[in-house]
Amino acid sequence: MDDNVKVKETKKAKTSELKEKKEKESKKTVNNLEVKKEKKLKPKISEESSKKPQTSKRAKLSTIKEKEEKDRKKDSAKITKKKTKDVVQKSSTKEKKTDKKEKEVVKKSSLKKVDKKDKGVRTEKKKQEPLAEQKIESEIEDSIQAGKVKVSEASSVESQIKMYEKTMETVKSGNVVEGTIIRVDSSEVMIDIGFKAEGIIPISEFEDPEEVQVGNKIWVYIIRKENRQGRPRLSKKKADLQRHWEELTECYNNDKKISGKIIKRVKGGMIVDFNSISAFLPASHISTKTLPNLDHLVGEDSDFKIISFNREKENIVLSRKLVLEEVLNKKKSGLLEKLEEGIEIDGVVKNIMEYGVFVDLGGIDGLLHISDMSWGHINHPSEMLNIGDKIKVKILSFNKENEKVSLGLKQLVPHPWQNIEIKYPEGSKVEGKVTNITNYGAFIELEKGVEGLIHISEMSWTKQITHPKQLLKVGDGVNAIVLSVDKDEHRISLGLKQVEPNPWLTIDVRHPIDSKITGKIKNITNFGAFMEVERDIDGLIHISDLSWTKRILHPGEVLKKGQEVEVVILLIDKVMQRISLGIKQLKPDPWKNIEKDFPINSEHNVKIIKIIPKGALISATEGIEGFIPTSHLGIPGLENSELAFDIGEELPVKVIEVDSENRRLIFSVKTFFFGREEKEVNDFVSAHLDKIKAKRKEREIKSKEGKEAAEKK
Repeated sequence: MDDNVKVKETKKAKTSELKEKKEKESKKTVNNLEVKKEKKLKPKISEESSKKPQTSKRAKLSTIKEKEEKDRKKDSAKITKKKTKDVVQKSSTKEKKTDKKEKEVVKKSSLKKVDKKDKGVRTEKKKQEPLAEQKIESEIEDSIQAGKVKVSEASSVESQIKMYEKTMETVKSGNVVEGTIIRVDSSEVMIDIGFKAEGIIPISEFEDPEEVQVGNKIWVYIIRKENRQGRPRLSKKKADLQRHWEELTECYNNDKKISGKIIKRVKGGMIVDFNSISAFLPASHISTKTLPNLDHLVGEDSDFKIISFNREKENIVLSRKLVLEEVLNKKKSGLLEKLEEGIEIDGVVKNIMEYGVFVDLGGIDGLLHISDMSWGHINHPSEMLNIGDKIKVKILSFNKENEKVSLGLKQLVPHPWQNIEIKYPEGSKVEGKVTNITNYGAFIELEKGVEGLIHISEMSWTKQITHPKQLLKVGDGVNAIVLSVDKDEHRISLGLKQVEPNPWLTIDVRHPIDSKITGKIKNITNFGAFMEVERDIDGLIHISDLSWTKRILHPGEVLKKGQEVEVVILLIDKVMQRISLGIKQLKPDPWKNIEKDFPINSEHNVKIIKIIPKGALISATEGIEGFIPTSHLGIPGLENSELAFDIGEELPVKVIEVDSENRRLIFSVKTFFFGREEKEVNDFVSAHLDKIKAKRKEREIKSKEGKEAAEKK
């Protein structure tokens, strides 16, 4: 049911539209006939008026004008309604007849081609239209003579007919005309182009939604003057395309620029879109310089010039290079006029090299050398600038003939060493950043172009620094004290250790001599061991201060790294920054009473604690060792004491030398047996000779076994 209702409503709408069109056409024809009738009546009136006297003519004209004004005010609406109704009825009957004739013609020519159909229909219409107009004109003439239509109304009809004829001339297939949007729905837009019927365009042809509004004027392309429903077939896209082609033709003929968008990259160049028209941009015409990669240009809007154009083949070749060259030449000519040494100018970083930066000044490139970039030291221009940066530079030199420009960046600011002694007075505390480290010290940047040196000797009061890297690294922020300033040589001496007070000035207050302290062993050497007295201050325990009595050949025999020990402060040297420590001083010196305990020629029994090539070491008393030379061991002709004696063996000895100052205590077995019985001496000697023989046999057996084992292997 709903579908039937919709069909009925659409039929009613179509019939009402047809009636309105017929009424409009009838009005135009009536107006045309009225104008022609008026032209015919004017000569008759003039002839009659020439025969009558002038007074009668004036009176009649005035009366006629008054009547016409009254009729216009009272009956203008009624007369126009009657006229239009009569004319519409007559024209509608005539149109029906003409439609029947057209249908008969179409049926007869159905076997022919489509083009011949259109030609036949058009010729029939052309033949019938003047006949219909003649009939309508005759009817209007009759109505004017009868007094139903006035002369002034007939003139307006004639003007309407002329306008209709003009529209009929422009409304042809293939033409682009201007139309007005009169209706918009979800799928289509109705356009009035001044024809007897409105055209319809799919709403999909409108890209801009704001453009699709009732009352807006748009350009449309007439695909066909009339379709089967009698409506013109229109297209907005084709109209736009045709207008864009005309625009391109004009730009090519007049050498004008066009604006387009680079949409993709192809072999040999790129494709540019100009209002849905594709054009080719060769790679050689993309830029004034060679570009390694063209992908970044995709999607970019730019201006181009047409260097080749063929409308029939739809072949367009563009050049972006020509546009860029024009812009560069204009900028270059203007720049050359204002360039001079000493002026400041804005530019853009174009390229970066190891030796400097090339800056685009607007048509001319200038060189900013690395030495003119900063008053300070930089390793590479990229530390300060990047490609694309906008900077202000100063013209240092300009050669107009060669178009070479030297630029400066540091010259924009005053020299940093001016009034340097005021900014950095001696003794002042400053902050800086480590920029470079050498074997002899570290360079500190105080500001751009101003650097100071912290010598390795000025880095610490207490630490023994062999290289500045032990304390500092590049990029560290440091505080330092200004020690000296040389403006002429551009040198500033800085001190790092001076930031803190010198701990050596008050070390004797904190650690007086003969005081006892405890600390950890930090390092061991051949001559002694270093112990930490306090943070970054070490003292030395010399090998001679390890023990009163023991013979220590290396400090590692009694001490280990990291071991915590107690010592006595023996000596402090503030100038040389040295502290002497001792472990043996914790106890009294046993050698002070050695002469009383071991007088010369006194006899003792002692134990061998160590055998050395020169003799044997014995333990005289707790903490004191004595020495028996090989010649005093009591064995005649003894060469190797290790064969005759054993460690731990007790020997009868006599003291032959005591030296408390040099800490020497020498014993003798030989002197002990001097004056003793021969049997006692022989027993001692024979026992040790037997021991020598037994040890030699053992060694021979071991050597034979070793050789046999080696031969077996």
